[in-house]
Amino acid sequence: MTVVASHGALVALVRERGGLSRAQLLEETGMSRGTLVTRLDALTRNGLVYEGESLGATGGRRARRIRFDDRGRVVLTVDIGQTHVRVSVTDLAGTELRFAELRCRLTDGPDAVLGPALDAGDALLAGGGPGERPAGVGIGIPAAVDPATGMVLPVTPLPGWAPEAVVATVGRRWGLPVVVENDARAAAVGESRSDDETLVAVKVATGIGCGIVVGGDVMRGATGIAGDIGHVRVGGPGPEPVCRCGRYGCLAAYSSGRALLGRLGGDGHRTLDDLVAAAGEPRVASELATAADVLGAALATTVTTVNPHRVVLGGVLGELPVVVDGVRARILDAVSERARPVVEASTLGPRAIPLGLARLVTRTVFAPEAVDRLVAG
Repeated sequence: MTVVASHGALVALVRERGGLSRAQLLEETGMSRGTLVTRLDALTRNGLVYEGESLGATGGRRARRIRFDDRGRVVLTVDIGQTHVRVSVTDLAGTELRFAELRCRLTDGPDAVLGPALDAGDALLAGGGPGERPAGVGIGIPAAVDPATGMVLPVTPLPGWAPEAVVATVGRRWGLPVVVENDARAAAVGESRSDDETLVAVKVATGIGCGIVVGGDVMRGATGIAGDIGHVRVGGPGPEPVCRCGRYGCLAAYSSGRALLGRLGGDGHRTLDDLVAAAGEPRVASELATAADVLGAALATTVTTVNPHRVVLGGVLGELPVVVDGVRARILDAVSERARPVVEASTLGPRAIPLGLARLVTRTVFAPEAVDRLVAG
């Protein structure tokens, strides 16, 4: 028997078990019948539980299953990249129902990026059925984020973006709970297959980001920069290149899309899509292989420290076979046999971040303490 002491804990139990009858709830929680009835009434009024299907006759009134009320609930997610925004409406499980993609330049500042993205969000929400109810908004951004406040941290230069720009702008638009997370960490949550899995997810696109999930929880670290491997100094071929953070020899200066374009731009490759299209060309393939080798060497320490089941490579460049093969080869060569993980490309692609953001929003909005605050009201 589990003693359930709050409304929020009761909702968590119903969600975890997929619904229970009143008799089962009494047995599971140790509550008195009067307390259970009172709490279920409050949760029903707040749209958190409902009476579901009949469980059959039990000698009197037909018992019904008490279910978590996820009917029509959706999450709006906004995945902000350096050059694109993907706006999605998902269900609480993170399945995309509708999405839109916009071009952007992160360096143009929050108004230029967030305004069109939130307008697209309005349009997507308006396109749902009359029973849809938005539960919250998840924002993924390629920057370090304070996990407690959603503020953007000035660890990596993000010109023109005030720390509160994202959470304040989004909060004003809808008045819904807002979760702001680093995009690579959100992707890691989306890629995670179970609470028993230890996972390292790496996004290689314009920049490089990394997220680590252990026991179902994403690691954020003491100051919110866990996984910021792009600005670790590494040993690479040739003289140390300067990084946009101002230091020399950072991983991002060797292996990011921005760095690759800097080295290959003279050959007419101006965008990441150009690199993908030219991945079979000898010089491009050679640069990608070198970038993958340096990335794999940098990840080897993370792999040994965290000992993950899987390393998942995502992002428009990270999913390329030449990159996956190069990272895999370097990691497997560098770490001991017992520490060797599966190294593979993401199978979710651009859906990983919306899925992870939806999961994070759902966990936040329906956490026991959040439910208790809602009911106390």
